[in-house]
Amino acid sequence: MKLIQPIKDTNLINTVKLELLKAGYKNYLLFDIAINTGLKIIDIINLTVWDVKNKSQIEVKENRTGKLLKYAVSPEIHKEIQKFILGMPAGELLFPSRKGGKNPITNKQAYKWLNEISQKLGLDNLGTHTLRKTFGYHHYKKHNDIALLQNLFSHSTPDMTLRYIGVADIEATSIEDFFQ
Repeated sequence: MKLIQPIKDTNLINTVKLELLKAGYKNYLLFDIAINTGLKIIDIINLTVWDVKNKSQIEVKENRTGKLLKYAVSPEIHKEIQKFILGMPAGELLFPSRKGGKNPITNKQAYKWLNEISQKLGLDNLGTHTLRKTFGYHHYKKHNDIALLQNLFSHSTPDMTLRYIGVADIEATSIEDFFQ
């Protein structure tokens, strides 16, 4: 089984975004929301217009713990979302299945989109958790706030969060290099 990693290179993130945009704005928006909020794919695909219209944060009730989590939405992502939902009814899903608007796309479909792009770009170790891990990695590198990420990801320890976002491996390698 492959270890799913965050996308650490911002140029690569932009390349993936461009490829997704070519495939369709909906695919691009799903990716953009995920890497900019840290939301799980399952939570994103179940969003309705009501959940995001004119809101600076997205509230999600976590399945595992039942805890209400609030995810900040940057002004740029907010603008993208508002553009996308323009004219859509309040109860409509942002990412409806093609088989019927009453159900969202599946995790499997989101994975398929991501996998097609990763194959096209010759990338390995990408999955739906890549997006959440990418958010965590870049947030940590910018703000160094592991406590916030630990809470957001509902992890029991900071170490678990560091491993999840792919930082613990980097630090271990750096220590190894230091002693050589």
